[in-house]
Amino acid sequence: MGFFYVVHHGTITVIDSNRNYLSMNKQQALTQILTFGPQRDAAFSVFVSADIEPNEVPFEVSRQHLIMVLEQYLADEIDADDLEQWANLINFRTDIDGSDIEGYLYALANPEMMGNNDNKANILRMLAVLTQS
Repeated sequence: MGFFYVVHHGTITVIDSNRNYLSMNKQQALTQILTFGPQRDAAFSVFVSADIEPNEVPFEVSRQHLIMVLEQYLADEIDADDLEQWANLINFRTDIDGSDIEGYLYALANPEMMGNNDNKANILRMLAVLTQS
């Protein structure tokens, strides 16, 4: 599906091939992307067309974001590739702050270090640590 977009005062209106309109700013787009929200595909169009401003406050990814994403993985709503790409996106963007969950991001971005054969068990252990502290 193709997307077209129009930028107006920091808000980007995405128009899909069915002429559906969706307006969101960069922060709203990041929320959709990082939570695997229903407008995630359109949000990527917004995100890649938005500039990184020099004084922009980074979007903070919290432990709660991580817990929600890990639960989506365990419920088979997203797969291991989605999880790895999610972690890499956070790690490589200066406009996204994942410092609160840095160790977890490193593990998720490098699944071979977590033992690919037993990934769900590792994610369950991760969740146990996150929810106990």
